Amino acid sequence: MKILLIQPPPRKKVNEDIVVPPLGIAYLASVVKNHGYRVSIIDAFADSLDMSSLEARIKDLSPDLIGITGMTPVVDNALRTAIISRKHAKYIVIGGPHVSVVGKKIFEQFTDIDFAIQGEGENSFILLLDAIDRNKDIKDVPGLITRDFENQPALFTNQLDDIPFPARELLPNDKYKYILSSGKVTTMFTSRGCPYNCIFCDKAVFGSKWRGRSASNVLDEIEHVVKDFKIKSIIFYDDLFTLKKERVEEICDGILSRKLEFEWKCEGRVNLIDKETLNLMKKAGCSMIAYGVESGNQKGLDYLKKGTTIEQIRRAFELTRKAGIKPMAYFILGIPVETFEDELRTIEFAKEIKPAYAQFSILSPTPGTKLYDDTIERGWYREVNAKNPMDRDIKRPAIINENWDEYKLNRILKEAHRRFYLSPWYIGERLREVRSLKELIRKANAGFKLMKWYFQ
Repeated sequence: MKILLIQPPPRKKVNEDIVVPPLGIAYLASVVKNHGYRVSIIDAFADSLDMSSLEARIKDLSPDLIGITGMTPVVDNALRTAIISRKHAKYIVIGGPHVSVVGKKIFEQFTDIDFAIQGEGENSFILLLDAIDRNKDIKDVPGLITRDFENQPALFTNQLDDIPFPARELLPNDKYKYILSSGKVTTMFTSRGCPYNCIFCDKAVFGSKWRGRSASNVLDEIEHVVKDFKIKSIIFYDDLFTLKKERVEEICDGILSRKLEFEWKCEGRVNLIDKETLNLMKKAGCSMIAYGVESGNQKGLDYLKKGTTIEQIRRAFELTRKAGIKPMAYFILGIPVETFEDELRTIEFAKEIKPAYAQFSILSPTPGTKLYDDTIERGWYREVNAKNPMDRDIKRPAIINENWDEYKLNRILKEAHRRFYLSPWYIGERLREVRSLKELIRKANAGFKLMKWYFQ
C-alpha cells in the first residue's frame, strides 16, 4: 500500500523568513517506513504550491491512502487539500491538533475524508493502516474517528526513545529557514507535554504530563542531522526544554564531548533557569532562548495563570544576557483584564528587559483551552482583523469586551512594534551585531517590511 502524507499549502506566498519542517508527518512517515509501507511526503507549504500544482503531484504519486495534517488557524487549507485529494486516493485521513480539539465534529467541516485520528498519532495510524491492508475491523483503533464512531485517544507513550527519528530524507530540507538562525536549519522535539496551566495553551495532542526523551537519544538525533544532513542550526520546539536541569546538562555535556558544532535555540521558562546551566548551554552552542513573558503587568500574568512574576522575568533576562545568550520574548496583547494603558506598560517593560527579539501577538482564544471556554461563556469571542507582521491568518479570534475593540487591538499591536523595534536602543543593538553587507541588507529589508505593515 502506498501512503502519501501532506503538509497543506499556504494561502498565499510563503513568508521567506520562516519555513520549518512538518515534524508531525515526518514522525508518521518514519513509523510507516519501519512497518514496511511505501511512503512519500509533500510539503506543499515549503514548496509554496498552489492547489493545482499540489493536485498534479498527488496524481503523479498515485497513492492508496493520503494523510493530511491540520491546525485550527489554517484548517481551511487542509479542507481544500482533502477536496482535491478525494479523486486520487481510496482513503483520506486527517490528523493534527485540529482533530484533537473538535473530535467527531470534524466530519461537519470535512465531507471528503474517511477517517480522522486524534491525540498522538504514530501508533493509531499504523494500526489503521494494518487493519485496512489486512481487511480487518477498525473499530478498536485508539483515537480513530469515523462518521459512525469516535474512539478515545491512545494513551500517551512514556517511551519516546522508541519512536524513530523523523524521516527528514523525505523532506525538502534545503527550503527550511528561520529568520533568527544562520545556515541550514531543522527543528526537533526532545520532549512532549507541559505540566503548567496557562489558560491559553492548547494541550489536546501532547497533554499536561511532561515526557522527555533520554539525553543519549536526543544526542544521537543531533549527531544524525548534523553529520548526515549538514545541519548548522537546530530549533528545539519543546514547550519546556529547560524543565529538567539534569537532562539539559547531560545534553550539553554530550554536545561538547561528541564535538558537535551547530547553533541552537530552545524554549525556556523564566522560573526554570540558573546561572550555571545558562553558562553550560552557551558553551554547548545555545544562541537563543525564547521565553513566554506574555505581560509586563502582574494582574495579566495572574489572569493567564502563568505562575511567574515580573521579578522572575527581569532576573531571567539579565542572567541570559550575561551568559552571552540572546533572550527572545513572546508578548500577548489584548488581555481582557488589562487596559490600553496597561499594554503600554507591557511595551515599556519589553524595552526594559531588552530581548534580542520580541514577538507581540493578540490574545487568541483557541478551541479546547480554558480561555476559549471562558471567552464563549462571557460573550467576548469575535473574529477580528488584528495581525502581527508574521501572521498568515486572514482573521483571527480575539477578545472584545469593555477594554478592547478591534480598533484598539490593531492600534496597540502597531504601537508595540513601533515603540520597540524603532527605538534608538534597539536599532543600535542590532546594528552593532552586523558583520557583513549581506546581514545589513537582511536587517534593512526586515525594517522595511515592518514599516510597510505599520502603515497599512
